[in-house]
Amino acid sequence: MQGSSAVVNSLRAKVGVESDSIQMFADIESFFHKLRRKLNRNEWAIRHLKMPVSEGTAEEPGLLLIQIDGFGRGELERAMAKGRMPFLAKLHQQSRYELNTFYSGLPSTTPAVQAELHYGVKAAVPSFSFLDRATGEIGSMFEPERAKALEKQLESQGEPLLKGGSSWSNIYSGGATDAESHFCISNVSLKNLFHEGHAGASFVFWLFQLPSVLRILGLVVVELSIGLWDAIWGLLQRQYVYLEVGMLLSRMCVGVAMREVLTIGGRLDLARGLPIVHLNFLGYDEMSHRRGPDSGFAHWSLPGIDAAIAQLYREAHRSQRRDYQVWIFSDHGQEHSRSFEAEFDLLKNVVTACLPPTVPEAAEDEDRFSIAAMGPVGHIYFKEPLTEAEKQALARELVRKGSLPVVLHLQADQSVKWYDTRGEVVLPAGIEERLEDYPEALRSLIGVDLERLCRHENAGDLVILGYSGQGASWTFAPERGSHAGLAPHEIRGFLLTPPVTRIPSGGQGFVRPGELRAAALHALGRESLPKFEARTRHHTELRVMTYNTHSCLGTDGRISPRRIARIISQEQPDIVALQELDHGRRRSRGEDQATIIADLLGYHVVFCPTVVVGEERYGHAILSRFPIETIKVAELPTHARSIWPERRSALWSRISLHDVQVNVVTTHLGLSSRERQAQIKALLGEDWLGSVLESEPVILCGDLNCRPGGPTYRMAMERLSDTVSVPNLHTFSTMKPLVRLDHIFTTKHFACERISVVRNHLTRVSSDHLPLVADLVLEA
Repeated sequence: MQGSSAVVNSLRAKVGVESDSIQMFADIESFFHKLRRKLNRNEWAIRHLKMPVSEGTAEEPGLLLIQIDGFGRGELERAMAKGRMPFLAKLHQQSRYELNTFYSGLPSTTPAVQAELHYGVKAAVPSFSFLDRATGEIGSMFEPERAKALEKQLESQGEPLLKGGSSWSNIYSGGATDAESHFCISNVSLKNLFHEGHAGASFVFWLFQLPSVLRILGLVVVELSIGLWDAIWGLLQRQYVYLEVGMLLSRMCVGVAMREVLTIGGRLDLARGLPIVHLNFLGYDEMSHRRGPDSGFAHWSLPGIDAAIAQLYREAHRSQRRDYQVWIFSDHGQEHSRSFEAEFDLLKNVVTACLPPTVPEAAEDEDRFSIAAMGPVGHIYFKEPLTEAEKQALARELVRKGSLPVVLHLQADQSVKWYDTRGEVVLPAGIEERLEDYPEALRSLIGVDLERLCRHENAGDLVILGYSGQGASWTFAPERGSHAGLAPHEIRGFLLTPPVTRIPSGGQGFVRPGELRAAALHALGRESLPKFEARTRHHTELRVMTYNTHSCLGTDGRISPRRIARIISQEQPDIVALQELDHGRRRSRGEDQATIIADLLGYHVVFCPTVVVGEERYGHAILSRFPIETIKVAELPTHARSIWPERRSALWSRISLHDVQVNVVTTHLGLSSRERQAQIKALLGEDWLGSVLESEPVILCGDLNCRPGGPTYRMAMERLSDTVSVPNLHTFSTMKPLVRLDHIFTTKHFACERISVVRNHLTRVSSDHLPLVADLVLEA
């Protein structure tokens, strides 16, 4: 056994002029990257408008939260299957983004969801429209003063999620400053769109954004043409004129213009390096209310949203000022609903007809009660308190005579009683009988959330719901798509996150806003989650990755060990062979890249220096979930007439896979064919692996700089087996993979069950090589 310290001293003794092949390519890439940044419209706008930027945060975590308002999981899957959202489909299928169900909580409205997400407060509102008992006024969360007053209360109850970041088209600012809150209900102000600046600066900015301006104008014209025909069709179907005209304006302003402005603004914030950016696309939700969530009218907006997300995703991964993750979610879904007032009667008349005779008459119904109902959740408030008996009698009559699906009554003992045509039950236990088709864990949560809703200080004396767990879903507004209640599609949004994202869902199969908040705070390094348990494999299974990291220098010019660690984490390998790592080098901030990556992953690590100049080292490493024993570290033969002379070495380690010792060797071979043949011959010879190839499991992997079928490859195949059995599995280069230079060879002790090259946007920008991953099974 030879220690690594001996080879380090040997290499130091031979220090000369360093011939580092990566440096030339790095310089070329750096030049083009700087040129690209100088010509980048976002960078130009940042400089011109003197926008504040994050400095020295390139390795700090960042988070882009993209919300598609009202877009349920079922409609997402339908849209992806029909090709309406190709980018999201690609993220899910090719980039292996994980698709989770997002449970909105109750009420299933944006103000409630965002209050829990931004501040950790559940059921902050009893519905979208309600009576403020402090002022005695009925209003909705569309009103800036109401939203602002509520957010002020929320700020005292939880740390704002968007602190230091930006908020776009949300209900609340979420802790973002006034200058970073845009189109938010609680802070409506056009002047904050692109920060402080004089009119001339804004004019020049939009002039520079001329392609986007022309795009917006073109899309508005197209949308106007289509919208006119659709509005005429709606009028022929006897829809309300004011609603059709309003929807025509909405689809142009909200569905197109605002979507494009949000995309431009979000890209700027990502280029500036804000720690968290939350954007909310409203177009689909607006269209769904009019024609229904599954209508072609609503789905027409989805390709534009998908394209906007693709732009934001690319900008996030190109940012030089922050290491971003991109999460995409919907706060709730929508249910295809029937309008109660259109098919029965005005709620006011229904309540009047059902009032018990003990309730005194009044000149006007408004003198006895008031109603707040927007969507499938409504609240009935009485000017004079009713007795418990009167409330119970009215609740029963509203169901029996008034045909309301569900009435909820907060009783004197603070329990909540549910009334429907099947009888009466007490929540939360009684919900089990009403929502039998719902998952058990979800049923119990809904029961608790309904209790919380009814106990809200601004909830009605009686609460009415449009869905009882059976039959049709009803809404108390003139709409065909609705949300706020507990119908299956209303409460089921979606969440798309990168592989192995830490989310504390508790294994229930869904994520609620508070859990998404905890995950976001953890991703930003502001809070911690319990230690992550890696996926367990059978004791004979082993996942191996080999990856040339290019000194963690991406094709975007950014050096990021954190990004390399994230790629590895998403694949969850047991053993990782990394080539081209820096240790103490000035060009990479003097960092020990192998140790940084290992610490982020929680892996054991062994580093093999190949080139040493003073205190600077350059080489490769093995990382492992299991303890590593170093067997040998030594130089490989080189040739003086190599086209690019550079010292080469190999690292031989032994890893205990339960009760079996597995030999792992990683190397980075030379650039000339003669040199590579001499090096592979040495590795397979008696001084290296020759003595154990037949008797012990061996994995030889790394960047061998040779194509399959070449002389070096054929020499390796005389003693070993290639894990790759399919053609066109290329690892170099990331910009245009044309050849496989990276290999994983094994002895006869292994069978390869799966081999893959990890190719997604993250791997395309993180190095000039793509990672190669093999799932191996140790055979008897």
